[in-house]
Amino acid sequence: MSAAASAPAETFASIIAWLCRVVAAAAVGRGLPVPVLLLWPRLMRLSGRFARLAARIAAGERPGPSRPRAPAVARERKPYQRLPRRFGWLLSVPEARASGSKLAHLLAQPAMADILADPRSGRLLRPLCRMLGVRLPPALILPLRPARRSATPARRAAARQGPPCGPPEPAPLAVVPSRAGPRRKLT
Repeated sequence: MSAAASAPAETFASIIAWLCRVVAAAAVGRGLPVPVLLLWPRLMRLSGRFARLAARIAAGERPGPSRPRAPAVARERKPYQRLPRRFGWLLSVPEARASGSKLAHLLAQPAMADILADPRSGRLLRPLCRMLGVRLPPALILPLRPARRSATPARRAAARQGPPCGPPEPAPLAVVPSRAGPRRKLT
C-alpha cells in the first residue's frame, strides 16, 4: 500500500478501533440498546473494506461497469436483526461523539478526495456517517430519486386531463326508491 493510501486507511482503522472499544465498554457498563454482537463485526468488516478500497484507488483501479448478479439461490436464512437507522443513534454513547468528530475531520482532508470521488466509498461511509451523526460531504450525497408515479389508470388519466376549468359541475342527484310503500293518511 502506498503512503498516499495508507494515511487515510490507517486513520480510518484507528477511528473504527476506538469506536469498537467505546461501544464494548458502553454495552458492558451501561447496557447499550443494540447488542454489541450486531455492531462490532460490521465495524470491523467496514474497516477492512475501506482499507482494500483505499489500496485499489491508490493503485489506479477505477470502478468498471457493474456486473450482473447471479440469480439468488433459495436457502434458509437466520432472522436478520437491524441496527437503528435514525440519524446519530450511536451518539447515545457520549464517548462515540469523539469518533464522529474524527470521522468528519478525516472526510474533510484533501487526501480523501480521490477516495470520496469513487462511488464505492459511499456505500461504505454513508451508514457510518448516519450512525455517528456526521453530515455527508458533497461527494457522498446521492441525487434525489424521481417521485414514483401512481399505478392506477384512473389517476393517470386524471393527471393527463389536468385540473377542470370553470366552476365545478354539480353532482347528479340520485333517485332512491322508497321501501315504505304508499303513504297512508292519518285520521
